[in-house]
Amino acid sequence: MKKKAYAKINLFLNVKRKREDGYHDLEMVNIMVGLADEITYDLTDGEIICETSNKDLNGKNNLAYKVAVYLKKAFNVKKGVKIFIEKHIPVGGGLGGGSSDAATTLEALNELWKLNLSFSQLFEISKKFGSDTPYCLYKGPAVVKGTGDIIEPLDLDISNYEISLFSPKVNISTGNIFSNLVSYNKYSLDEALTCLKNENFDEFSKGLCNDLEETIFNLYPEVKARYELLMNVYGKKALFITGSGSTIVKISKKL
Repeated sequence: MKKKAYAKINLFLNVKRKREDGYHDLEMVNIMVGLADEITYDLTDGEIICETSNKDLNGKNNLAYKVAVYLKKAFNVKKGVKIFIEKHIPVGGGLGGGSSDAATTLEALNELWKLNLSFSQLFEISKKFGSDTPYCLYKGPAVVKGTGDIIEPLDLDISNYEISLFSPKVNISTGNIFSNLVSYNKYSLDEALTCLKNENFDEFSKGLCNDLEETIFNLYPEVKARYELLMNVYGKKALFITGSGSTIVKISKKL
């Protein structure tokens, strides 16, 4: 069985507050893009194996592996699976690559192992595997809140826009960003949604905000340098960092 695990980007990200459990409540506007990892699943007699084209991501720390182990134990599955992930989504780029691999593996093993789990059941399981995994399971344009576990479908059409991704190939640790936040709760979700739904590109661009951008630039000057280089070429409008990663996104109107 072969599946594609698509990357996500945050058009908008606002950090509301730090919770008592140490996590942060977020407000995000997410969409999926065409960049994808390609994953192959083959049944085994019982063993679970996870390999990738990036040798650093092999084995038990891979989210796809953890999903397979969880499902096998939780549902008493006798068969195993060999997972091979051809990585195209940059690691630490803020594109949810590992989370998308995990969400895709939930779907694939539900089918391959004939678990017959509903979407709502898969969604509840997805919450155990990171804040981006529930959204990567949902896939459509959405407002995402809380720790990533609250998904509100969003009627948002950006088919008239071209999305370009620029990767400085810097692996950014999400934990490092959130533990060093410069400031947060700077943006209004309602105002951003009004802008993002506006057909005027200038107004649309005003909704593209990321509360983590300043912290990323402070901690990773090489990302800031790449951003400034792109800004000199394209201008500031519709140029932004996605998530807690290093990927720079440029949105422009299709010709």
